[in-house]
Amino acid sequence: MKIFIKKIILLISILLLSQGFANAVVRYHCEADSVAAIQLLEKISGIPDIGTRVMEAALALQNVPAGEAADNDLSGTLVVRLDTLSMRELLNVSLAAAIAAAKTNPGLRDFEKALESVSRKKGQDNGFTSQFFYASDWIVDNVYRGNVKEMTEYLENGNYKTKTLDFMTRHRDEFPALQDSATYENVKVIEMGFRSHRVPHLKKHYVGNKPFRDMLQDGDIIIMLPPETDFDIFDMGIIHIKNNEPYLIHISKDHGKVVEDPYPLARRFKLDNQFFYGFRWLKPTE
Repeated sequence: MKIFIKKIILLISILLLSQGFANAVVRYHCEADSVAAIQLLEKISGIPDIGTRVMEAALALQNVPAGEAADNDLSGTLVVRLDTLSMRELLNVSLAAAIAAAKTNPGLRDFEKALESVSRKKGQDNGFTSQFFYASDWIVDNVYRGNVKEMTEYLENGNYKTKTLDFMTRHRDEFPALQDSATYENVKVIEMGFRSHRVPHLKKHYVGNKPFRDMLQDGDIIIMLPPETDFDIFDMGIIHIKNNEPYLIHISKDHGKVVEDPYPLARRFKLDNQFFYGFRWLKPTE
């Protein structure tokens, strides 16, 4: 009997390894989320351009209510949840769906792998400390691995603002995983890399420049930067070009859900003028 049990354990281990251990830690909030993920892939499969796929994925998520990040819990491992979305999850899910939809007959495993790739450091889910909380961290990692291209620094008249990104450890009580001392210390080490961090940005009035607006394309990513010195996201969203004007698909603070903004981007910037000082511009790549 003991030999039989050992053989069963060995067989299970082999199966887990053959499927990839990372797959074992991907969590789904409920069965409906797996159905929603498949439906999202079906909507954008066959679209040749990744920017258009990102934009169409974001449009398909309209009216999803805003919510806290699903992985902000004790374990911090990846969670697929599409019935509510945080700002970062809207971006991650849209980009991941666009990446997965490039596959032939894409399925849940393709979506899981793509979501892990864009939302975890080095594309590997190792719990809470592998998450991206700061836009600067997300950008550096995803640029390095070829998921996006940073456009901000390539334009003339670019600017920098120095920030020390330590919101997480300064607000430890908002993150259940940080109640663990070892996790807290690991996050402190990560944040040390963002002391006196130079954040590139374009000034707000740049969006009123027609040549700049003409460079924007469907699926481009806009991240608006707050004045707080310890954080680097006021709002973020995905561009949709309509009637030669860029509109932002984002989580509306007024409506509490994913919307395509009713105003062109330049108008949105004027409405939120007092809440941010500049923005970053990225393009999805493949």
